[in-house]
Amino acid sequence: MKTSPIPEHPIPLSGEQVEAMRQRHLKKHHIAIILLHWFNALVWIWELSTGVALVSADRLRVVPVAFIQTLTELAGSRANLMRIHLGLGLTWIAVFLVYGLFGWRTYLSQEVLKREIALDADDMAWLRIRVLGILGRSSESLPPQGVYNAGQKLFALMVYAALPVIMATGLIMAFHLFGTAVVGWAALIHFCAVGGVFSGLIVHVYMGAVFPEEKPAFFSMFSGVVDEVFAYSHHFKWWREMKLKEQAWEVKHDQAVQPDPTKANESSST
Repeated sequence: MKTSPIPEHPIPLSGEQVEAMRQRHLKKHHIAIILLHWFNALVWIWELSTGVALVSADRLRVVPVAFIQTLTELAGSRANLMRIHLGLGLTWIAVFLVYGLFGWRTYLSQEVLKREIALDADDMAWLRIRVLGILGRSSESLPPQGVYNAGQKLFALMVYAALPVIMATGLIMAFHLFGTAVVGWAALIHFCAVGGVFSGLIVHVYMGAVFPEEKPAFFSMFSGVVDEVFAYSHHFKWWREMKLKEQAWEVKHDQAVQPDPTKANESSST
């Protein structure tokens, strides 16, 4: 079987190539990642809602009084609201600890450290050109990206840096560890860390669920796959990596099913 050459750099595609590639898909997310993503999303929605509702002082609250009253009434009391916030937080921490413990070798060390947060020269160029493009000061083409683009990597870096801070400060506040002064500082740091992640989440949700170019990435968090056109145009380095692996498998498979000419000659001579 003759394999077609795989380009080293993105090249214009013909209409026939685009149509054929739309029919083929590449697996971008495993089921465990999809489940963890939506578990995390649901927990964050509830934790943010209950968390801001617990901040009721006039000088500190960030939501309308009506919102606080509504959530308090739904929970039954402010004490129950706190129990919900704490219970969800502890569940969230437990799930991530299990995920980290059992997923380190199979996923975290390879996928997260090497592919999801590691920035290379193309990523730095992508960030520079993207920012200048948004400001209308550059028309350069964006360099090819891996399975995650540089913007996604920066968001992931911020989240992974903030997670242990949010977890640790949350535990200090919940169980009043290390004295009143430490609890006070923990509350401030907790609030700032959550605020930082929330600001990134706004951009993340907009880019994934609203921005037209990124819609296939959003739907991949349900299906686990993206079509080859999207992979080729947005994540060329990853597309090429996957196609090279696919091509290598096809060559190996063809070699395995082809008859051995030496054995064929021996059988014909007998």
